[in-house]
Amino acid sequence: DFAAKPSRRDWERFQAYASRIRRFDAKDVVPHPSRYAARSHLLAELPTFIAPERLGNEPLLPNVQAISWAVLVDIANLPRILPFISPSLKSLTFDVYASDSEEERDPVCQLFDGLTASPGLDLESFNFDKSDVGAEIVKRLLSFLERQPNLKVFRLSSDPYLEPRTVQNMLFSNLPTGLRQLSADVEFHDKYEYTALIQTILERLLDLRVLKLVLTSHHDSWNVSDFKSLAPLLQNPSLEELTLYVSGDIHFDTRDIYALGKALPHMAQFDLRLHYSSLPALKIQASSLMDFAKAFPNLRVLTTDISCTDIPLASLERDKSTGPDAPNLSNLRIWNVGASSLSQDDVTRMAQFLAMLGPSPLLEIEYDGKKNDSEDSVRPWRDVEAMVKLIRRPNLGGGTLNADRTPSS
Repeated sequence: DFAAKPSRRDWERFQAYASRIRRFDAKDVVPHPSRYAARSHLLAELPTFIAPERLGNEPLLPNVQAISWAVLVDIANLPRILPFISPSLKSLTFDVYASDSEEERDPVCQLFDGLTASPGLDLESFNFDKSDVGAEIVKRLLSFLERQPNLKVFRLSSDPYLEPRTVQNMLFSNLPTGLRQLSADVEFHDKYEYTALIQTILERLLDLRVLKLVLTSHHDSWNVSDFKSLAPLLQNPSLEELTLYVSGDIHFDTRDIYALGKALPHMAQFDLRLHYSSLPALKIQASSLMDFAKAFPNLRVLTTDISCTDIPLASLERDKSTGPDAPNLSNLRIWNVGASSLSQDDVTRMAQFLAMLGPSPLLEIEYDGKKNDSEDSVRPWRDVEAMVKLIRRPNLGGGTLNADRTPSS
């Protein structure tokens, strides 16, 4: 962490350690204003300072594999990461929170031009988070992505886009076809624009396995609000993870769940969440867990708001559901119930029902307020999680499930 032009001794010491660095995380803000001013000056002058030491323009970190660069204060610092870029790099992340204006967008373009010109750069993952991304930035971004034939993971978070219709058509029509994971914002004015954008993505990315989208409607007359509105997202049967952020609750019944399972048979993670929060948008009845167990045998992560007003009796359901076709959640590792309400009186019944579905003994139940579980409102879900693990524990050694066994109080 140089505060000024490095001395010869400091430079030699830096070089001795630089080859050991595999991950580099940095941001352009420090606690003390004087040190921030010094660091900002150093970043600006770094290419000049080190030019005599880098006659071949060698990267500062020759073996780095992952870089994360957060720009919170000065947008001009964005391209100053370029001397650290190395052919060894596989993952590159930019989080840009510093504001800019139309006249000050040159640093972003300079960044992409510099990345495009970086010799030997062959990324597997690229993430770029910045609001107000416009057409000029997307053109530079796409030129850079064209030179990354092995890119598998791409995230572009821009809330909102500038000129969303132009930008999105340009971006989604030219995404690298080898992507296996995509995270992006999708903005639309009506059902037809939404459908066209989703189809463009899925028809281009045939190898896609993980899709994460923030869906934003700019018109109140139509929004993603029911199972039918998810239809454009069900074109790729190879999808294994689907995460969607929507603006309102979506209710699924048994027919919806089975239709989803038929369209996406390999689904291992299904998240429907509300915009700008971690709370579930998907609303289901407790009995619908059996439908998910039957429709998604590979399910590992599920996010739902669950109604606990009518929890099935485990003993009755177990008698009805036997044999190889019995509902089974043996792969379920994380179940996020958000702020779902559960009374203490229903804890045992919910635990027995959930255990009857045979989840992994390592199941974690995530719920709103879990990190501060001293609150009475979160105690029921904490107790359900503990009971399910206790009931399922004998099966770690191949024993028989006893869904009627509960911890003694």
